[in-house]
Amino acid sequence: MLNHSGAQALLHEVNTARSGMQGFNRKPLPSGDVSVHPNGHLTVNAVGGRQYELRGNGTLASFRSGGQSASFHANGRVSAVHTPNLDIRHGLNGGRTVVTQRPDKTVLVGTGAKTGYLERTGVAGDRTFIHRTYVSERATYTRVFTTYSYHGMALEHFVPAFYYAPEFYGWAYYPWGAPIPYAWAWTGDPWYGFYSPYFSPYAVYPSGNAWLTDYFLARTLQDAYQQQMSMAYVGNDADTPPAEDAGPPPEGTVAAETWSPITPELKAAIADEVQHQLAYENAAASGTLPANVGELPSALKPNHVFVVANSLDVTTTDEQTCALSPGDVLRLTAAPPDDSPVADLRVASSKRADCPAGVQVSVSLQDLQDMQNNMRAQLDAGLQELRTRQGNGGLPAAPQSAVAPPPRPVMDSALFAPDANVAGMLETQQQEAKQAESGLVQTAFGSQPLAKQ
Repeated sequence: MLNHSGAQALLHEVNTARSGMQGFNRKPLPSGDVSVHPNGHLTVNAVGGRQYELRGNGTLASFRSGGQSASFHANGRVSAVHTPNLDIRHGLNGGRTVVTQRPDKTVLVGTGAKTGYLERTGVAGDRTFIHRTYVSERATYTRVFTTYSYHGMALEHFVPAFYYAPEFYGWAYYPWGAPIPYAWAWTGDPWYGFYSPYFSPYAVYPSGNAWLTDYFLARTLQDAYQQQMSMAYVGNDADTPPAEDAGPPPEGTVAAETWSPITPELKAAIADEVQHQLAYENAAASGTLPANVGELPSALKPNHVFVVANSLDVTTTDEQTCALSPGDVLRLTAAPPDDSPVADLRVASSKRADCPAGVQVSVSLQDLQDMQNNMRAQLDAGLQELRTRQGNGGLPAAPQSAVAPPPRPVMDSALFAPDANVAGMLETQQQEAKQAESGLVQTAFGSQPLAKQ
């Protein structure tokens, strides 16, 4: 630890350098005790139990005070905030995820100003399930998951609401009599125009499998767009521009400068995965395959493609970080070792400002399971719509034997009932998160004695 005069001199030098930086890196540090670490990093302990960790170049890495803490990206933006009641994560792309552990043991996860879900755990018979009520601009809906253990990790996999007659899965799986054109209702929507450099639907549909592939991709991108539009990014600094205007990526990060669209070859690979899933669902519905087909081991095979379901920050093989957003496509390079919590995948296609196509990234097995769950959930919704709309709107009619038997509930329908007032909970959570971040900033950089300039 430096003596008082040495600490003051070093802080003066650091604050002078920081005055030309961006975001919270521009904020001057208060007076305090200074420790210099062998790697050049600094620790500043100021009055009131405030502790600042700085990188060797003077940028702020973290701040801690009492039961609160925050970490920061190298460009001066908030990375994460932790309080006794909230966990807040800011992604490289500007998105914010807020997690609240509620007194009733439910978990509230906010992904934007008006998007997120409430999660609760329950037991039905001898099975533990996880119930989530999702809220988006489009609708309120539920998803149910059951848990399993894999390599010591607790993971959950999606449970469809219904199983259908085997003939219906066959009608969706095998080619129709002739390819049909289909006019999607969303081709005039803003999200489709925004992602038009990245995603194009098939011109005609030779099978329900192809139709479901475009349904899955479109719904994933639509959710991504709505989430992006509702992001409640809190920079806590009036001079900090929005993430999309922040200039080049900060040191240690990488981002694509152009779109790398989903190619016909890559869409064919996704369609193959959709077709495999239809076969799995049919077998599960027929009782000829265990209900664990959605578990991750079935997907951890070389060249398996995953479609990103949530915004993620990941690490490349050369130790840089980059962002992934819903709809980006990854290809598994090799099955991970049995004791590994992550897998290595290559980015096959991505959107501008996300991880560039071609780079290899490490993704947690939990995130890969989430991608599988999203695919199964979107296909579940797509199958319901395909069954409802068959014979109408340009879709061919399914055989009567495929649609006459009523859908068979997989679990008690009461388990799929949505929880009430989740939208109100999310709105309150966003206000609490904003207040928590503002309070932490005031504690860190408020009217406290600063190092002499």
